Formats: sequence, structure tokens, C-alpha cells
Amino acid sequence: MLSMLLVGREIGPQAMGLATIALSAFLLLDVLASSLFSDAVVQHPRLGPSHAASAAGMCVLAGLGAAVVLAALGPLLAAISDAPEVMVLTWALAPLLPLSAWSGAMAGLILRQHRFGLLAARALLGQPVALCAGLLAAAEGFGPWAMIANQTAATLVTFALLLLLARQKAGLRLDRAALRDLWPVALPQIAAVFVTTGKYRLFLLALGFTAGHTVVALSHAAFRLLDGPLMVVFQSINRIGLPRLCAERGDRARLAQAFGEMAQFQALLGLPVTVGIALVAPAMVHTLLGPEWREAGVAAQVVGLATAVGFLTGDASSLFVALGKAKRNVVLAVVSLVVPLALLLALRPSTPAGVAICWASQSLLLPPVTAWLALRELRRSPWWLLEQVAPAIAATGCMVAAVFALQQAVPMRPGAELLASVACGGAVYLATAAALLRLRLPPALTSRMVLAAE
Repeated sequence: MLSMLLVGREIGPQAMGLATIALSAFLLLDVLASSLFSDAVVQHPRLGPSHAASAAGMCVLAGLGAAVVLAALGPLLAAISDAPEVMVLTWALAPLLPLSAWSGAMAGLILRQHRFGLLAARALLGQPVALCAGLLAAAEGFGPWAMIANQTAATLVTFALLLLLARQKAGLRLDRAALRDLWPVALPQIAAVFVTTGKYRLFLLALGFTAGHTVVALSHAAFRLLDGPLMVVFQSINRIGLPRLCAERGDRARLAQAFGEMAQFQALLGLPVTVGIALVAPAMVHTLLGPEWREAGVAAQVVGLATAVGFLTGDASSLFVALGKAKRNVVLAVVSLVVPLALLLALRPSTPAGVAICWASQSLLLPPVTAWLALRELRRSPWWLLEQVAPAIAATGCMVAAVFALQQAVPMRPGAELLASVACGGAVYLATAAALLRLRLPPALTSRMVLAAE
């Protein structure tokens, strides 16, 4: 996100919009190729050398196929978006797909070995190198090519790290028996990953066909302001909650207790992030990107407030997995893709705020449905769920009141307003939440939960 913001500030909304169209197509295909066997490699109980080599071989083959598809899509994307530059930008990204696909297979193998340091190094080393490459290209006046340089550097650094430092080098093989062992996990997992991760890429592609390049860039910047913090929240909830819910699924009372504790924890993490970003989005955009990006701040406010609704309903996705009803997650993911796309194509918004309303529709319509399905499984009422998330709602309300009062009472420049609002709102939220929880950690973080997760 930092790379996108800093490079985007240098090249401007128009150039960033062009690069975003090409990058969206690249990242959509990259999800399919690089994630094809990563989960299956981690989860297989008796992984052998032929499994690892076959997973790597099939991923590279998929990456080559994805590269051909991306190259073929280049002229089409350029014609539909009325931007000839998009074709060349797309072609420049295509050769990266086989390398990224191999890296995805190796990442699954390294995750299986619990070598989290090497996995973290991909970002800790790759992102600074990518940022330097992007800023250097932007300073030299390469416009949208700065974003391409950024992506190229990140992909190549990841490939080099895994190639040089992986203890177990997986060759390239296509063993049918080994692949048959991996497909039962790989196919449903890649379907879920594609729909969940790819829906944003598809939405951006559709937006590029219905709106101008500047609107694409402004909307993309607004959505990305939330992506980084929310990824931390989602991963924390999933890694802590899923093992506990699976362990308690035989006892509905204990399962309901676990779900309630995780719902409280999810709300405590998610509400201050989403609502807080909505409060400071205009100042944040002005400070990080400049006044010409101000419309992105309004769009971020819309998306932040809508996304907050989902943090009031608990982790229904993990609950469905624990109960053996993971197909519901696929159906809900498909609906979450169809709804914003349908609204986008029907309304054809011309402003980032209108685009944000289309994208936020899924966050307003689906949480009540998932909450109803989850509560029916747990035999609990909506009032019971509201009681679990009440501390987070109260603390967030106090945070909002404090930040509003500060912003109205003390006129400040955007940068100062951003820092003061974060400090004031964060202090009020933490103090209120601590008082409501009686100076104790949330029950989701007790030793029993941690041991279950381990």
C-alpha cells in the first residue's frame, strides 16, 4: 500500500489509472497460478518429493498458460479502456507469471516447514526494493511504467529469495499420482481464493471499462487505504478462531461460547480500524497523496463505514468450515462478487464516491445473511450476538465523539489533524475498551484459546 501511495503521488492519477488496469489483469491471473497448490502442499499429511515437484511443475505450467492469456488480453484491454498504452504495459507483466507461480508453490512448501522468517523476508526486503524501483522510474518520467517497475522488482526479489534460500529445492515434474493426491484440496481452495481475492481485480477491470482512468485510480487508492490494516485483522481472526471452533464443534454450547468470544474480539479489532479510517480519510489522503486526490478520501469514508457492519456479525466463515459446511462460503463469495459488479454495470458511476457505494453494497447486504445463518446453527438470538459486540460498539462510539469534538474545536492542517485524530481517538478507544473489559484481555486471547490454536 505504501508503495502504491508514494509512487501514485509521483506519477499522478491518470498514469496510475493506466497502470492499474494492466496490474489488475496480471494480479487476477497471478492468483490462479501462484495459489494453485500452496494450500494443498501445506495440508497434505504425507507430502513426498514427487508431490512438491509436481505441484511446482503444474504451477509453472499454469503460469505459462496465464502469461499467454494475459498477452492475448492486452489488445482487448487497450481497446476497451481506449488506452493504447495498456497493451504494452500488459505485455511487460506477462513474463513474470511463471516466476510468480513457481514462487507460490515454493511458499507453500516453506510454510509447511514453518520457516516464517523467509516468508516474511519476501515483503521486508522485496517491498523496499520495489518501492525504490518505482520511485526511480517515476522520477525519470516513465509515468505508468513506474508501477510496472514496482511489481517487477517485487516479483523478482521473491523469486530470487526462494530460489537461493529454500532448503528443499522442488524440481519440476508432472506426476499424475501425486497430482491426484493434491487435487481434492487444491481445487476447492483455489476456487475460494479466486473468488475472494479475485473479485476486487474483476471489479477494477469492470470499472476501467465503465469509468475514466482518473476515477479508477482514485477509487483504487481509496480501497487500498483499508486493505492493509484489514488484512491484519482478518488473518488474526482466522488463525486464532478456526482451530478453536473446529475443536468445539461437537458441543453446541461450547461452540456458541467460542463464536461469541471471537465475535467480540473481531469487533474490538475491526471497528476502530474501519470507523477510524473513515474519520481521518480526507486528512490521510491529503497528507499522503496531495489535494488532487481528495475525492479518494470521500470514497474511503463510504467503504470504511460500510465495512464496519461486517465486524458486528462474527466470523461466520470459520464457523461454516468447522461445521463441515464450507460450500456456503463459496456461495456467499460468489454473491459478494455479483452484487457490486451488477450495481457497477447498472449505475455506471462517474465519481469515486459512487464507485465506493457499489463496492460497499456487499458489506451492507451480506453480513445480516451470514449472521442469520450462523445464529441459526448456534441456536442463539441476534440480541445475544449484540451483547457480545457491545463493548466494541461503545468504545468506538466514544472514539468517534472524541475525534469529532477535536476536529471541530481545533482547526488544523491535514497532517496535524491526522496525527492528532489518531492519537486522541486511539487513546479514548483503548481507555474505554479497557474499562468495559475490566482491564482484562478479551476472552479470545486467554491461554485456553492460544493452546487450542497451537
